[in-house]
Amino acid sequence: MAQPTADSFLKQEPELSDQDRTIIQHLQEDGRRPFAQIARESRLAEKTVRSRVRHLLDHGIIQITAVTDPRALGYESSALLGITTDPVVPASQTALRLLEIAAVDYVVVATGRYGLFAELICRDRTQLQNVIEAEIGTLEGIRSIESFPYLSLHYQLARFEAARIKTPEETGVVPRPLTQTDRAIVHALSVDGRAPLQTIADHLSISESQVRSRVHDMVEAGVMNIMAIINPMSFTYGTVAWVAIRVDGASRVRDVADALAGRPHITYVAICAGRFDIFLEVACRSDVELLELMDQEIRGVPGVAHAEASLYQHLHYKRLTPIRDN
Repeated sequence: MAQPTADSFLKQEPELSDQDRTIIQHLQEDGRRPFAQIARESRLAEKTVRSRVRHLLDHGIIQITAVTDPRALGYESSALLGITTDPVVPASQTALRLLEIAAVDYVVVATGRYGLFAELICRDRTQLQNVIEAEIGTLEGIRSIESFPYLSLHYQLARFEAARIKTPEETGVVPRPLTQTDRAIVHALSVDGRAPLQTIADHLSISESQVRSRVHDMVEAGVMNIMAIINPMSFTYGTVAWVAIRVDGASRVRDVADALAGRPHITYVAICAGRFDIFLEVACRSDVELLELMDQEIRGVPGVAHAEASLYQHLHYKRLTPIRDN
């Protein structure tokens, strides 16, 4: 697995201009949208759009990629770690050490039960356990680690405006099996979401029209989205949180996860093993909006016995790229 670089992680950059926010919104809707169309609909010069997109990419504020089930990229084992920290060592300092670990793709400095959360994306469970024991457990500043292995990455929707007001047509990204050719296409687009389809076709020895058709079908089926990803705390979402859910004994966890995925502001639903059954990521504009979400939406879902929010103080995450075989 390739080691992350300093530029792998999306910067937390809340001081974006209105112009940049407009361009990012277009690229969240469709990461391959032509710059000429963005310019026309935004009433900007095409040269300006190209220049701003290059700036946003070069400065690590956005990445344009295929968002999909990690298994499509070769990662068969994932977990969220809840980490309690030693107050002698600042949690932000320990977070920076976690970012140096290749298998870590997401680190949150948080309030509540856990001072830190880290998401691990690994080739298999053996690697997952080795990373926890040999790389994370030995870090200074960590008191304890509670692991929540993902049984299913049930739902992803990194388009925050779509998550804020969900429609029945918005299915997000859900796990589905892929053919070998489709996996190869997803791999290429995960590295560069705007890669020329002809280049991908030449590499796979198929026609450009076949690649275009397969990309269209995968997007329509909810297998992947091609989009700009951005740290939500850079994009008017000042209150982001993990919400840990326990399901009552009379309900099926999948049914509860399905119901939660349809609620507004929920961008990520993982079904887990451990003390909690489900973890949600929620992206809200304010603490008031989060309170309304917890009271009116999440706690009202049949089967939710307990809901516990941990607010993000700081968030680091990087684009997930495919495993390269040695």
